[in-house]
Amino acid sequence: MQQLRIRLSISSVLLLVTFVSITAQDTRPKNEIEVRGVLSVPSGEASFSSNGNTGSVISFDRDFDFRNELGFQLQYTHRTENGKHKFLGEYSQTSWNRSNTLTRSFTFLGQTYVANLDTSADLKLSTFRAMYAYRWGNEKIRIGPMADMGVVSTRLELTGTTNNGTRSDSGKITKFAATLGYDLDYDPTSKVNIFNNLGAIAFQGERLFHVEGGARIFVTRQFGFSGGYRALRYRVEKNDNFILVRAHGPFFGGVFRF
Repeated sequence: MQQLRIRLSISSVLLLVTFVSITAQDTRPKNEIEVRGVLSVPSGEASFSSNGNTGSVISFDRDFDFRNELGFQLQYTHRTENGKHKFLGEYSQTSWNRSNTLTRSFTFLGQTYVANLDTSADLKLSTFRAMYAYRWGNEKIRIGPMADMGVVSTRLELTGTTNNGTRSDSGKITKFAATLGYDLDYDPTSKVNIFNNLGAIAFQGERLFHVEGGARIFVTRQFGFSGGYRALRYRVEKNDNFILVRAHGPFFGGVFRF
């Protein structure tokens, strides 16, 4: 009889431990697909040479005064069961275009664009990155180092009157990119996620920096909305050519998790 009581007590303890461990697990979905609209205005500069003709440094502010444009961003995120490991894949693209009467003449890809005449500029920035973060913490907050790598593609196209007539010239630089930084998730409730991610690196003449922060609010278990602010600074170069793009602005979107 005493042995039976001991066995029942042990069984009760094991059941209780199992129940507590199950209820303590984070039951929130571990995968997310997020689509964003990103509103941003660029600044920066570019220079492209051709056939020994040194290019002028073109200012996006002074020469073209680009305005706010809406781009898009697509993300897929996976977190492991214990939340320590986070994987992310992201693609974003924004294009800016502007026609302006030049206040000065400058040289772009061997062509001199003439002052006091209209010239249109199209600037495009596309990025792809894959990120991994290892985070410490608990089910409420996770923070830790992150590393990402991918591709930054920039293109500047000008159309206008040159010393050789009306021309359209395009300069493009696409480079492999990697940054180091940190990643943070704070979940005060199962329906609210506050996040922050930052990465930066400097290599020779190239400088890469990006940061974003915001919140996701889930109206159901699977569906929610996101909003926040992001900023970036990418300087990429190839031979004697370079493009520097700085952009910042708010973003908003929808999230599906499963």
